[in-house]
Amino acid sequence: MAPNAAERPNRLTPAIHAITLALLTLSFISGVLIWRATHLQEARSETPTWLRACVLFHGTLNPFLCALFGYFLCDHIRIGWRIRANWFTGLLMEVCFAALILSGIGLYYSGGESVRPFYVTAHHVLGIALPVCLALHWIAGQRWGRSISAASAVR
Repeated sequence: MAPNAAERPNRLTPAIHAITLALLTLSFISGVLIWRATHLQEARSETPTWLRACVLFHGTLNPFLCALFGYFLCDHIRIGWRIRANWFTGLLMEVCFAALILSGIGLYYSGGESVRPFYVTAHHVLGIALPVCLALHWIAGQRWGRSISAASAVR
């Protein structure tokens, strides 16, 4: 028997929802600010005073985002995969999340300036894709939940 959508074992608690949305929102906003500052820097040939603070803040979020990624892999995804709940958009979400982490590592630790444009572009594209993947995952989860509820009501 399929689990009730509201009681499925991989359903996120309100606290995890809040932490996830807070971390991803802060990361997205600080990333957009960094992008804006680098464009201002190129246009004006001077660095905005607030750029360093944004970069530090954005980078400081990384350990928390990595921990969140690990939580999702060990708990939410493992259980969701087993009950076949919303797995395709979840996979897209986690691939995008993992690639963002890896491209961020590439930005910090890549050895040469020849590969830096690749990491910058990848990180920007993935940073824009992650909220889209999250929205798709949420919408698909709502649909999955309704289909499980409807199937339970028929029985």
